[in-house]
Amino acid sequence: MINLRRYLVLSILILTASMVWSQTIKLGTLAPVSSPWHDTMLTLGEDWKEISDGDIKIKLYAGGILGDEADMVRKMRIGQLHAAALTIEGLMYIIPEFDVLRMPMMIQTDAELNHVRDELSDYFRDMLEQRGFVLLSWSDAGWAHLFTNAPVVYPEDLNKTNQILFIWAGGSGKRGWMDAGYNAVEVAAPDIFMSLQTGLITTVTTTPIIALSYQWFPAVPFTTDLKAGPLPGAIIITKKKWNKISKAYQPEILEISAKRGKALSEKIVDLESEAIKVMQENGLTLLHAPDDARVEWLEMVETHMYPEILETEVPEALYLQVKDILQAFRKQQQD
Repeated sequence: MINLRRYLVLSILILTASMVWSQTIKLGTLAPVSSPWHDTMLTLGEDWKEISDGDIKIKLYAGGILGDEADMVRKMRIGQLHAAALTIEGLMYIIPEFDVLRMPMMIQTDAELNHVRDELSDYFRDMLEQRGFVLLSWSDAGWAHLFTNAPVVYPEDLNKTNQILFIWAGGSGKRGWMDAGYNAVEVAAPDIFMSLQTGLITTVTTTPIIALSYQWFPAVPFTTDLKAGPLPGAIIITKKKWNKISKAYQPEILEISAKRGKALSEKIVDLESEAIKVMQENGLTLLHAPDDARVEWLEMVETHMYPEILETEVPEALYLQVKDILQAFRKQQQD
């Protein structure tokens, strides 16, 4: 009888330990099925499973089926979702200061983005942890361009062609566009396609890969070679769920996640050019923005967009820090 009792106790302890370490991670993303981001997250799921000998599984909810990024952040906070691959917009629902990474026309190259992000990585990692999240990996969606339903090269062309600009629902930018004299409408990410079809919006600022993946470009078949800014992102997990993962697995999980994110960002550079070519073959017109157009756009965003960003999201000290980082990096590149 004693041996049987010991056996039962041991069995319960083994079963309990198994339940503690075996984890299913519910991960949400706006990335559509078969997109580069979706494929990377599937690969990451296999990586985590292999690292943990099958104890950790990622259950992926792709294509925005859980709502937009604000919904995903809210669901992570209440425990309905454990992790998410977010664009900068989603990250800003947690830490508004993330907006400094994509301020219009400030960061101008992939090298500059990587350098600034490296310099600020510990800062953002600490801020995420203070708010209950763990940064698993940085990732990128490419460079945002203005896609319109009529040719737009100069800022004044927006009104000449009666453009209605898309603004992320709950995000920033509407006041800046309105102050500059343009029409802007807030739309949730899952509703962009229908809003373009109905004419609620006629302009969307997004990356070529996203415009192609979501098939937005047929409704907005004009863009320029002017980059509005980078669209970085990250994969994050709640600290509550992270702490339930065995510490024996955590270092390797962080290492492989960072590796996959870096590889995806490098791949995006080539995929972006391919996406533009595919869209051009299917009706997209790529317009050239001359130097004077670039000057006018920069003047417009610095005059009308930056004040809103600095007032509501990015502390001036952080903005000035990034400007100093960029200035030093550009000087180093020239030397």
